[in-house]
Amino acid sequence: MELTVTHVVRRSPSFSPSDAPSGSGQARPATHPIATKPSGPVQTAPFPLVDSEIDPPQPALDPDHKLSPDTNERVEARTAHSILVVEDDPDIAMALQDLLEFEGFHVDCAQTCRQAFSSIEQNAYHAILLDLGLPDGDGCSILEKLQVSHPTLPVIVLTASNRNLGSLRAYARLSKPWEREELCTILRHAIGMA
Repeated sequence: MELTVTHVVRRSPSFSPSDAPSGSGQARPATHPIATKPSGPVQTAPFPLVDSEIDPPQPALDPDHKLSPDTNERVEARTAHSILVVEDDPDIAMALQDLLEFEGFHVDCAQTCRQAFSSIEQNAYHAILLDLGLPDGDGCSILEKLQVSHPTLPVIVLTASNRNLGSLRAYARLSKPWEREELCTILRHAIGMA
């Protein structure tokens, strides 16, 4: 038995008739024979053509999805938990951002106390990962302010120092370098995802 696979080559909107391989200006089917062993009857189903000029974009079926205006593909609305990473070392901040985004979190980064305070005022976060040594001050000042303004917001301190936090409370404290699994587990527990 011989099975013939056919696909249609579609032309783009910028396609000109002079670009056509046969000079016809039309898309032509291309066929490729594939030898197969007989395995019973072969059923074929027509494939719908997808073209924004022929088939206009359909509305999203799920209210949490919308169509991207550029690609007409469904895009999920941002419903991820938001995390603020306060870290002045760009390599560590990027590593944390990559890890947390891979785990499904929305991540904002701040490199200074000032940026952290501004982000906290403008956004709602589910948790904060906080380095203590920042270029314009001490991360403990952020922790102290959060205990007054956002007492239920979990703060996970990530630091290389052995400094005592005194009366300040953090949800957890991890020493650098941290274990990825341990960090993710603690963070999920902190925001109630466990």
